[in-house]
Amino acid sequence: MLALLLAACSGAVEPGGTAGGMSTAGGSTSTAGGMNTAGGMSAAGGMSTAGGTAGGQATAGGATAGGSMTSTSCAPLPAATGTTVRVTPSQAAMLPGIVSSAAAGTTILLADGTYAVPGTGINLSKAGQTLRSESGNPSAVILDGQYTTNEVLRVTASDVTVAELTVTRAVDHPVHVYPPTANGNIRGMRFYRVRFIDGGEQFLKSNSSSTSAYTDEGTVECSHFELTDLGRPHVERAVGGCYTGGIDVHGGRGWVVRKNTFKDIFCAGEGLAEHAVHFWTGSRDTLVEQNVITNCARGVGFGLGNATAGRVYVPDPYPGVTNVGHYGGIIRNNFIWANNDWFDTGIGLEQSRGTMVLHNTVVSTAGTSFFSSIDVRFDKTVATVRNNLARRITQRDAPAMVTADHNLEMAATSLFVSFATADLHLVPSASAAINAGIADAQAGLDIDGLAHDVGLPDLGAHEKR
Repeated sequence: MLALLLAACSGAVEPGGTAGGMSTAGGSTSTAGGMNTAGGMSAAGGMSTAGGTAGGQATAGGATAGGSMTSTSCAPLPAATGTTVRVTPSQAAMLPGIVSSAAAGTTILLADGTYAVPGTGINLSKAGQTLRSESGNPSAVILDGQYTTNEVLRVTASDVTVAELTVTRAVDHPVHVYPPTANGNIRGMRFYRVRFIDGGEQFLKSNSSSTSAYTDEGTVECSHFELTDLGRPHVERAVGGCYTGGIDVHGGRGWVVRKNTFKDIFCAGEGLAEHAVHFWTGSRDTLVEQNVITNCARGVGFGLGNATAGRVYVPDPYPGVTNVGHYGGIIRNNFIWANNDWFDTGIGLEQSRGTMVLHNTVVSTAGTSFFSSIDVRFDKTVATVRNNLARRITQRDAPAMVTADHNLEMAATSLFVSFATADLHLVPSASAAINAGIADAQAGLDIDGLAHDVGLPDLGAHEKR
């Protein structure tokens, strides 16, 4: 391990984690109401020590926000099987009751249209329930909290699926996941091709129940998270000035966040928003890959602060080590880009132990709040940072232990197809990045779903073919 020097950080509110606040497919169908039962360049390897409406659906077919394109396919969900219930927008007021009375394993199919969700919200409380659009068009079914519903959807059971619809305008969380009691974990929640738009707080929030029940093995794929100009005034200001973010999970284990887009999650001069993707208070074994994050205040965060440990594991993976904010996990093959003044940090590890940061492209223009592309801090952090393209990589609060190699800092904008529109694919002349990496068994697939196997690996999230 290479113990890096403490980075100087002068004159700023602590970037990368202090502002913004901390909260610690065939089958029978019935209509609702009844149910059937059927810039310059540094040498590779260096690490510096300076301290309205919802955007477009950007998942199916591979289009991503900000102009960046990927070829990874997000196919429509297969047709429903088993017991199904069909609901129309005229039944919006009945929808919470319909979902509540549906048996375990039931699929609720929503016809196209806008559903004004009552103030109580909708609770998916039985194992294996699915809530999805009938058409498979995520933009055509809108669950609207109208800024009168605290939480549009709650998920309090295992193996629940929410797919191919839009959830928007919640006072707090568009979707909140948590165990209903302290008696056991829930697991296997799936969010697929969902549009999360304009949450007053974190868009997809996952909490524990006391200190004994957690949410594990959740999957968020091919979905779109966006804070619009119309939604920004509705963000909670009481905690840190900008208490919102994309995905925020406390103590979850084995989550996968893959092939999503996150756009414009920031507040303009009113405090630092939380991360687009954030796992902390003892979360473990999180995989974050092939996402596109554009103009968010913070990109991906594992852990937060110096003393945010939460979940305790038996057996303990690091006996005798306290205050671990995140255990293990991999952050790889993501595009993270910003060109506004509110960007702070692309990837932040804070008390994150055993974490790998591989093949990410994290670049930005010079914003007034910019701190770091990849920032590693605090004494319990042990991390590998390898094969990344970045503007700046920093390490603070020694003695964090970092193995850092084959990274390119101050990556020139000319390396990319279109830096101005966040298309961070490499151009053929990007010799500083092409074949400049080193093979790693945990490299995964690039932003387009291709292996890093053309000669030596390329730096960043795109393997140039």
